[in-house]
Amino acid sequence: MTTINDLVDEKKVFTPKEAAEYLGIGKTVAYAMFKEPGFPCFQIGRRKFVMWGDLYSWLKDNKSVLTKERND
Repeated sequence: MTTINDLVDEKKVFTPKEAAEYLGIGKTVAYAMFKEPGFPCFQIGRRKFVMWGDLYSWLKDNKSVLTKERND
């Protein structure tokens, strides 16, 4: 069984589905996050990805916004 730590240690790039699994959120929320203006994802063909470091930085910088949306 793959743990979250294994996922982060082995992977440097996440799809929305993998990011959702790592963050413990639904896939729908993750896909919406990838569509947010300013979210640091990139696209190869039709698939979107985010680098782990960029995701971590974005979450740190936007935690107040994410918490506010969650409480609304």
